[in-house]
Amino acid sequence: MKITIPRSDLLDAVNKVKSIVSSKSALPILSHILLETGEACLKLAATDLKVSIECTVDCTVDSPGAMTISSQRLSSMLAEMPNEDITLNLTDKNIIEITCGRIDTKLFSMSPDEFPPIRNFDGIEPLTFSQATLKNLFLRSSFAICNDQARYNLTGLLFEIADGHLTVVATDGRRMSLNRQTEGIPADKETKIIIPSKMIHELERLLDDEDPVKVYLDESQIAFVFNNLRMVSALIEGTFPNYNMVIPAKHDKEALVNTERFTEAVRRTRTMTNDKFNSVRFGFGGGLLTLKVVTPEVGEYEEELSIDYDGEVVEIAFNPDFILDVLRRIKTDQVAVVVKDAMSPGILKPCNDSPADLYVNVVMPIRL
Repeated sequence: MKITIPRSDLLDAVNKVKSIVSSKSALPILSHILLETGEACLKLAATDLKVSIECTVDCTVDSPGAMTISSQRLSSMLAEMPNEDITLNLTDKNIIEITCGRIDTKLFSMSPDEFPPIRNFDGIEPLTFSQATLKNLFLRSSFAICNDQARYNLTGLLFEIADGHLTVVATDGRRMSLNRQTEGIPADKETKIIIPSKMIHELERLLDDEDPVKVYLDESQIAFVFNNLRMVSALIEGTFPNYNMVIPAKHDKEALVNTERFTEAVRRTRTMTNDKFNSVRFGFGGGLLTLKVVTPEVGEYEEELSIDYDGEVVEIAFNPDFILDVLRRIKTDQVAVVVKDAMSPGILKPCNDSPADLYVNVVMPIRL
């Protein structure tokens, strides 16, 4: 195999696939990227056996074939090479000769036959979405995905299509984020799956614009195809909690707060907490929101914000990091904070949210 390709094109493709490569795998081949030639193109592939990615880039094919090359070595070398054409040549001794201008390098390779095959979805009809729609849905909810592998069914994002709605939900048991989109969602399709967090975060990084993304599904895997990329992931087996049961139905105390000022105030309270005492008291009453922090061996903090609220006085405590995670993703000028009492979950959502774009966040309180 021998190809010639602009250094910038190869570096861009390597950067897109290398984050999938596992840094701690018992299989040495998983630290390598597979390079395969096509008709005037090169396909790069990486996998950790659960998540896989393929990227196709134009090149000059002098001799077709396939090779594997260390992801870390190739990425580091390309970052330091001059911006000229690069030639990769696989010799009979499984050694890759890399030439760039006056630079000549040799790297040991592994047999491409050892590289695990990546699932194809021939014969399956895809669903089509806007890249921007999916990226926005994922970014607004993925922060609440559980990191505890003991709760495996929560370590991914619920992806549900029903009745012309696409709903994504994430929860770690202490908070839940739900985002629902109606516009552009097929009315005749139904599915309910859990996509692993690694796949979600890679999609957040790589999805970019209004161009379409095709989604292929079977019983155990999912693929996203867009631009020059194809990403495949195993699905999480298990049952996701009934998110409708988590959203409180009888909360009647709603305050409207300026999003920017609220965010700044919570950030200030965060400076007065520590890992052991990480809670802020939120007091609603008399048209004011009072934020209080009392941290042993650190000190006390109190701040008042004017809000739109005429209900009875309520005081409730939350982890400020959970509140900030939501506020960073709310783009409306005001945020609605809905509470019941000190022991019931609170709700944060954009004010005047579009009927076609529902965004609801539930946060469990901390005992006062």
